[in-house]
Amino acid sequence: MGRVGVLVLVTAVAAVTAVVALAAQSPKQLRAAMLKAASARRSVHYVTTSSIPGHAIRMVSDVGPSRGIQRITFTSAGASGPATVLVVGGSGYIRGNVFTLQSFFGFTPAQAGRYAGTWISIPSTNGAYSAVTADATFASFLADLLPRKHLELARTTIAGKRVVGLRGDAPQGSLTLVETVYAPARGTPLPIEEKAVPSGHPGTSLTRMARWNEPVHLVAPAHPVPISTVVGH
Repeated sequence: MGRVGVLVLVTAVAAVTAVVALAAQSPKQLRAAMLKAASARRSVHYVTTSSIPGHAIRMVSDVGPSRGIQRITFTSAGASGPATVLVVGGSGYIRGNVFTLQSFFGFTPAQAGRYAGTWISIPSTNGAYSAVTADATFASFLADLLPRKHLELARTTIAGKRVVGLRGDAPQGSLTLVETVYAPARGTPLPIEEKAVPSGHPGTSLTRMARWNEPVHLVAPAHPVPISTVVGH
């Protein structure tokens, strides 16, 4: 075997060793490695599709440090409409049509009719802020990315490539989600896909992550209507 052949063999052995080492980690070690890999980045693009009987959400998001945007399509009982969540400068902003302001954000029919298509601002001091802006910044995305309890390993392939998964429970308010987060089996275990189902309830959610560390440039909307004004009507 020539020098080139030896180098190829050494490279292949090193790659296999890396796969074995990653697969041999305990669930807690894999979780720590995934979190470390994701935390070393500053932004991510992700697309989530979720459904329960009669309802569906598709969310296309770009989130960075203290800022982010979620472009949402919400479908319920045969009706569908757009909604947007924006976080800039410590404030949240939402916008939707009559349908999504009422059915997705929970405004009254009168409020939805009056403020459809208008940016509504939500300060961080408002009680609705954390719920509305969940996963709309990189920090909040990371906080919800990985399961926390009853962890176990899972192995499969995605798009023909070997991946290693971390499966476990993730409490979400009154619900518990059973999540599986996948990362490449070779190299840095940076998450690429998450599947989740609510424990004891029908429904599915799939999130695909890509374009880590791309810049996220966003500006606050001009002349938004404060949410205190909206709910005052």
